[in-house]
Amino acid sequence: MIRDILTIFVFSLFLTACSVNQLSKEKEFIKKELEREKVSQELLNDISYILFLLKRKDLGNLNNRFINPKIGLYEIYKSDLENKITFKHSYQIDEVIDVIDSFEVKEELVSFNCSPNNDAFYGWNKDGTFLTTHIKSYLSQIIQEQNKITPNKYKTEELANIALIEKTSYELIVTNNVIFYLTKIDNLWYITLIDKIKTDCSK
Repeated sequence: MIRDILTIFVFSLFLTACSVNQLSKEKEFIKKELEREKVSQELLNDISYILFLLKRKDLGNLNNRFINPKIGLYEIYKSDLENKITFKHSYQIDEVIDVIDSFEVKEELVSFNCSPNNDAFYGWNKDGTFLTTHIKSYLSQIIQEQNKITPNKYKTEELANIALIEKTSYELIVTNNVIFYLTKIDNLWYITLIDKIKTDCSK
């Protein structure tokens, strides 16, 4: 009987060790999956094509190539009524402008200044096209707040997509035009978010 108990105990320890090992591997896999890739020539080529399509105001090709049909596109903005940060989700870009200050992509930070007292200081501190890793966790913050009101409102798949966007994307700033997040999905780069908060000076 003691031998049976010892056998069961050893077997339980083995199962526990296997489970812990499996969980550890899954966490390692998730961590690895959510790492941001280094800037590649492929990404720079795609950005050049995006700029070309913006300049031509070619919404058809922009949507067909750069909006993922499964994940779609998030747009972060301030609501008119409550002036709160919110978002909408869609599967296409409806409008673009053709202002491109530079087709040269620079990997550096750029900031937008809200200066109500002096127009000379209002706007971007540099003009051009900039690629940064300065990703804001707007979506997850909004969802956390909304989940307090309506628990489990968002599906696991959408939460995983948002984590992917916030942890692996690059921010593409085309000054005096648009701010995109670019995310690699299934080995292709897509526009996954439009940021309308950074240049919004309303309080």
